[in-house]
Amino acid sequence: MSEEIIFNKYEIRGEDYHYKQINKNNPFTFNAYVYARYIRQVFLLKKDLKNKDCKNQNLNLLDMGCGDGVLTFLIKKHIPEYKFNIYGIDLSEKALKTAKNKIPEGNFFKSGVYETNFQDNFFDVIISSDVIEHVKYPEKMLEEAKRTAKHNAIIIFGTPVRYTEKPIDKMHEHEFFPEEFKNLFNKYFSNADIILSHQLYDLLKYRKSLKIFYRKIRLNKYLFYIKAVFFKNPFLKKSKRTNDLYSYMYVTAVKG
Repeated sequence: MSEEIIFNKYEIRGEDYHYKQINKNNPFTFNAYVYARYIRQVFLLKKDLKNKDCKNQNLNLLDMGCGDGVLTFLIKKHIPEYKFNIYGIDLSEKALKTAKNKIPEGNFFKSGVYETNFQDNFFDVIISSDVIEHVKYPEKMLEEAKRTAKHNAIIIFGTPVRYTEKPIDKMHEHEFFPEEFKNLFNKYFSNADIILSHQLYDLLKYRKSLKIFYRKIRLNKYLFYIKAVFFKNPFLKKSKRTNDLYSYMYVTAVKG
């Protein structure tokens, strides 16, 4: 097997950079796109949990490629009515240390996503955010998810939508078209469904810089910050137009 692209953003940006991106108290580090990416996945999980009626159960939850644990941190914050036994795996020791500091009761291990030490049929929920596009063999990742998931386990993965021939991010091994992503999950799980999110127009506007006095300033970043904090995050809005383009998507499925 050829080597995968090494994910080194924690070394470059700091081991807790995702927590800075979701901190609404700091307009300079807050990232409306990233925050919406996580919070939408939290809401999707909450919806699926309501359909299962499992409030009185202890639920084993695995975050595959958990990084600094920010997704499970938000799950615990916004879905406190459910009892989770948190598990997370990642290859970054710095990120895992942060995850443990933020969620002391969590179980975080240094591990890849192809082979873990978890037993068969162990997890009630398996989630992953912005990981599958980084792995060279996504089917091996899904095989491991299927092996460790219980019958009827909830599966929710998030990833950018592919809209160019080559991945936009040089750290991505590949990206997926929505139908391609759905078909991939249908090979391993049941009832795979795609939820499109983050309109592409808003993302391009969010990233646009203006040149003011020889300096590039992302004015829209701060306008989005105001909307996200005081009104509604633009990346969470739902469009009624069927021809809109989106930059992010989630797949929800169950282990049959």
